[in-house]
Amino acid sequence: MKHAELGRLKQLQKIDVHDNSIQVGSHLCWGKIPSLRFLDLSTNKLEGDITKCLCENLRVKELFLSGNFLIGNIDATCLRNLTSLEYVDLSDNSFNGSFPSLSISNLKNIQSVILSGNEFKGRISLSHFANLSRLSYLDISWNSLEVETETITWVPSFNLSVLNLAACNLKTIPSFISSQRHLESLDLSYNSLIGKIPSWMLDNVTKKLQLRGNGFIGPFPKSFQNSSQLNELDISDNLLSGSFPEDIGVNFPELHSLNASWNNFSGRLPPSFGRMRQLLFLELSGNQFHGEIPYGMTSNMSSLQYLGLSRNNLTGDALPKNSSLPKLRWLYLHRNHFTGNVPDSLSKSKDLLVADIRETDMSGVLSSYLHVLPQIRVLLLGGNNFEGEIPQQLCQMRHLHVLDLSRNNLSGGIPKCIDNITSWTSETPDLNFPWRRWTTFEFNTKGFSYTYRGRLSSYMFGIDMSFNRLTGTIPLQMGQLGMIHSLNLSNNLLTGQIPATFANITALESLDLSRNILSGWLPPRKGQFGTFDKSSYMGNPGLCGRPLDKECDEVLGKSSSFFPNKATTNTLLLPSPCSTKGCEFMKERIV
Repeated sequence: MKHAELGRLKQLQKIDVHDNSIQVGSHLCWGKIPSLRFLDLSTNKLEGDITKCLCENLRVKELFLSGNFLIGNIDATCLRNLTSLEYVDLSDNSFNGSFPSLSISNLKNIQSVILSGNEFKGRISLSHFANLSRLSYLDISWNSLEVETETITWVPSFNLSVLNLAACNLKTIPSFISSQRHLESLDLSYNSLIGKIPSWMLDNVTKKLQLRGNGFIGPFPKSFQNSSQLNELDISDNLLSGSFPEDIGVNFPELHSLNASWNNFSGRLPPSFGRMRQLLFLELSGNQFHGEIPYGMTSNMSSLQYLGLSRNNLTGDALPKNSSLPKLRWLYLHRNHFTGNVPDSLSKSKDLLVADIRETDMSGVLSSYLHVLPQIRVLLLGGNNFEGEIPQQLCQMRHLHVLDLSRNNLSGGIPKCIDNITSWTSETPDLNFPWRRWTTFEFNTKGFSYTYRGRLSSYMFGIDMSFNRLTGTIPLQMGQLGMIHSLNLSNNLLTGQIPATFANITALESLDLSRNILSGWLPPRKGQFGTFDKSSYMGNPGLCGRPLDKECDEVLGKSSSFFPNKATTNTLLLPSPCSTKGCEFMKERIV
């Protein structure tokens, strides 16, 4: 059916074409469809201003336009005349101009208003909505608004179940919130709220409370101890201090997610965490917790999928012996002061996707403790004191995206089986999409540390084995890793030539082979190798050719491993290390 023909269906009540990659907004100008009550155009690629096209259908009750590329002001007259409207979601577009609060105040049947993630500007007062008695869901977060906090207490006629005011430039908590007795979810994140968290807040909010990114001070609020039904609590990025309540696990039996990271909490981790059997997500990084991780915390939390304890002062074993976290997928322990080797208990976490154990003071022979982690995508072990050879077990971790073994005391050669890691050799769909959900990690590329989060993390493929004592030649098999974006083998004792197979690494964006004992002619400056400067190769006295200042003889270039000798089939001219007097040749017989 053509778009224009929809306008002839006078009895049509529902149009749902969400997530269909529709681009041309003019296709939506169907004219008046008198019976239309439900219209969902969300998650398409609609551009421009289409609100006037929709205003002919004034009896619509449910309107969903979220997740497009719509721009312009909201037509105030049009919105005001949609008097039957009950649910409206215009989130995640680029609507701008003044916020249409007066128009919304005319919608007496409205129950849900979601306008977050746009570019609305100016000051607004929520008192305009005071008489919308059916309003239960209000989300105006992530605009450029400044929500006024009324000095005179007013009690609205509505009872909200969800209120989202994140990033609304709030200086104080709006007073009317204390009158909302049926709030299930409250989000006041990323405002400028200071002082202590009000005692009434947890009495009113029953399911989800988000206060992230403010300036709240004081200890873990005692009022939280009456929050037995709370599912999600986020108090991260504040100035809270003191120790956690010893009975925290008793007070939050239904909690699924707790984020208290980046505060000033201290003391020991309460063993009662182990009683939080429903907990899926626990993030306590960036505090001052000390002592050992309690055994109860890692033996009874059978539902836990995410554990973040990075940047604290924890000691002892990285995970207590006999820990059991069968559903663990994300583990962040970096920058603590643990002893021993990689926790043996990780072998029980078969679904582990991300393990960040950098800079934790751990030591020992890595190959003796590292188990095969069949689903691992990101394995970060850099900045420790691991020794011995690189474990062959790594070659069985076929889904690896990022591997960091840098800044250890590893020796021996690079495993020749490295091309068994299929995610590095060919573009294969990653069917485990959920791994991106809570994924965040740092990785050094081009001399800088970059942070990868969410969806972006799934596009990064990198290897960092720098600052070890690796010896031998670079395996030819490394040239089969065509998906690798970043490769750092610098500051080792590697010898021999750069393999000709490196020309196959077509995705390579960052290469560092500096400060080894490599020799011979550099790769031709074609494709990706034309983008690397001399810092990628410096500190190898035996290397010559552009972009290094040390030139090689033209004949040498033609006889290097990148240019096979055509004169004979049983010999190959190989370069000896270049010197200031030029390059010598030697003829080696191929056996």
